[in-house]
Amino acid sequence: MRFIKGLFLACVAVSFTQCTQKQKESQLTGETSESKETQFEFVPQDTTWKSLSVREKIGQTMMIQTRFEDHRAVGGSIKTFMEKYPVGGLFIPDWYFREHSKGQDVLQLIPAILKEYNDNAKCPMLVCEDFERGIGETYSKYTHLPVGMSLGAAGDTTLAYNLGQSIALEAKEIGFNWLLHPVCDLNMNPLQELVVERSVSDDVDKALPILKSQMKGLHQQGVISTVKHFPGDGVTMRNQHIVTTANTLSKEEWDASFGKLFKGLINSGAASIMVGHIQLPAYQTETINGQLPPATLSKELMIDLLKNKFNYKGVIITDALNMGGCAGYYKNELEVSVQCFAAGADVVLWPSIEYMDTVEARINRGEIPMSRLDDAVSRVWAMRERFGLIEKKNELSTPLTEEAKQLVQTTGTTIAEKAVTLICDKNQDVPLSAEKSKKLLILEVGAELNEAKLQVMKEELQARHFDVDIMDNPHFYSWGWRIDSLDKYDKILVCFENRYFHPLGTCLLKDKESFAVWTANMTDPSKRIGISFANPYVLEVYEEICPLKINAYSIDAFSQRAVVKALCGEIPFSGKSPIKLNREELK
Repeated sequence: MRFIKGLFLACVAVSFTQCTQKQKESQLTGETSESKETQFEFVPQDTTWKSLSVREKIGQTMMIQTRFEDHRAVGGSIKTFMEKYPVGGLFIPDWYFREHSKGQDVLQLIPAILKEYNDNAKCPMLVCEDFERGIGETYSKYTHLPVGMSLGAAGDTTLAYNLGQSIALEAKEIGFNWLLHPVCDLNMNPLQELVVERSVSDDVDKALPILKSQMKGLHQQGVISTVKHFPGDGVTMRNQHIVTTANTLSKEEWDASFGKLFKGLINSGAASIMVGHIQLPAYQTETINGQLPPATLSKELMIDLLKNKFNYKGVIITDALNMGGCAGYYKNELEVSVQCFAAGADVVLWPSIEYMDTVEARINRGEIPMSRLDDAVSRVWAMRERFGLIEKKNELSTPLTEEAKQLVQTTGTTIAEKAVTLICDKNQDVPLSAEKSKKLLILEVGAELNEAKLQVMKEELQARHFDVDIMDNPHFYSWGWRIDSLDKYDKILVCFENRYFHPLGTCLLKDKESFAVWTANMTDPSKRIGISFANPYVLEVYEEICPLKINAYSIDAFSQRAVVKALCGEIPFSGKSPIKLNREELK
């Protein structure tokens, strides 16, 4: 079996191998989106789920945070906890594990904790995380890979397939079997802070083949994918972590864009779909307290549209229930989680354990029909059967082979190099050379940017004999009066990273980042090189007159190396912008 070997091979050989989910090791392939779509059985052949108790069935609808110290406190052990609360799914919150690691390596603690839960469960635990940018963004032992928009810029379905495989392979080594991606939102509003570079494109026809391939790459390695966030984010400015957002397209517009996207992924075997805290007024009439509910609380969107009109037979999982986007419709978070289930969700993400008691009581009283629970559990069971997660196995993880490690590294390198996009080079400064421009300044703009984050870029430039300094968010009040001291630099690389949650609240710059841009824009414009390692619109807003602009989409080491190689003329700028720039909203 051969795949892209980077510097070691001069050609690509692609193998198409079908293998079952129960094989010990799946083949590493280079399947493209043109491969024949496989039809999957969404009715479980195994009927043991019917013999589960009501509480065990409810447990299959729960994806709880793995707060192991709290769970041990319920009865003194995980065994006692699982006897009382037989949950089926665990989300691994790295922040909680770090807080309670007691000096132990978190990557050793996770498998030990998972074994405790798994040993006391009737069937394998569903183990979940996001990992949209690869495992390495969370756990440094693993690989931080390029983001979704890098795939859009590269425009290569084989790379998308291999990215899915790469993330799955590393996730399986820790013990994960269900990942909450790919992000299938369309970046229609450049002021939507939550979508930006996480999305593949603003165009459904560009996004769909890429997303199909990424999803299939995850499935090839026996890992459950999650298409998110139905009915589609990226239209309005609102962030569903804070408030309910909306997809305000007309029915015709939605059908031709997001509807086409989700239907295409369903037809390609989407294993699970995450519903977001997003309204879809074109398909809703029912209100809660006078307000259209988000999809997470909407029978019209989950059952009438997704399950009935789209004939979706897979699992619907909610977005996290601690988000502001689903708050306020009911009195508290517990009631929200119960109502999400009653409205059609098959798995609720991050419910409290009291959810099990409450749903059980309401089923017993006839307030929630047993048919709703059986529908949810049969869907979860069919998904388990499809991915070989009904019978427990001795090993919870799959160690990475050398071939798999090489695939991950080659995939990261190739995506980044094919994605890096030249927006403009008005003065024909490329290729950059130390002979012409010896002394460089990396001027960082970003709430959490620091020298460590761009150290790879600095080292790569130094290896090419440039003298390089890094300046972290230089405040104009400190630099305005001595701006001419920056004249000593031949080129100033103004590097942006302002992705969501960095900080939370806006895709535009605030406070120290704005002051840093002010400082940058007081320097000689002919010396400036604008580089965005995140939001692809930022250069149009803050560096419009900059003569050389580059979109790299992602802050990972692969993307930093690719920028340096392209700047120095070692590789071409082959990326094509997957979104429309020069948007009127940004003028």
